[in-house]
Amino acid sequence: MRFAFLCAAVAALCATPAPILAADDARPQPKLQAPADELPRPADEKLRAGMLQLRETVAARVSDPALDEAAHVALSAEILLQVGAISAGRDFRGRAGRHLQWLLGDISDGAGLMRDAPRQQAKRLGLLRVAETLNFYGREYDHPGWEPIKP
Repeated sequence: MRFAFLCAAVAALCATPAPILAADDARPQPKLQAPADELPRPADEKLRAGMLQLRETVAARVSDPALDEAAHVALSAEILLQVGAISAGRDFRGRAGRHLQWLLGDISDGAGLMRDAPRQQAKRLGLLRVAETLNFYGREYDHPGWEPIKP
């Protein structure tokens, strides 16, 4: 008896038309919350010039196999000076400012690893972190003609 009732219930469920589900593309896309969420993010001329100079500094040395410990330390000092020049006088309040502060902080962290790491391989990882963060800048910010760094 139970088996017959169960079979009838399954048959009734299968006989009803399946509900039409909306495709994922049919849902409205969420609106951006603030201008800082817009991609590419806006960049002024001072930021573009500073990041381009930083990119040229790193790109010239990232594929150099003869980069020794002293050269890593000197390069990290140069990177930190350039990051300081980029951030001088900037307002980091607001969403766009916090994102830029995070980006420059990540570059500074990579330079700090280049300076303080006890092993050559770790210093190299610091340099690669700086290069990857600069590539992220090129994807996220409005910088016409930006070329990614290829290690």
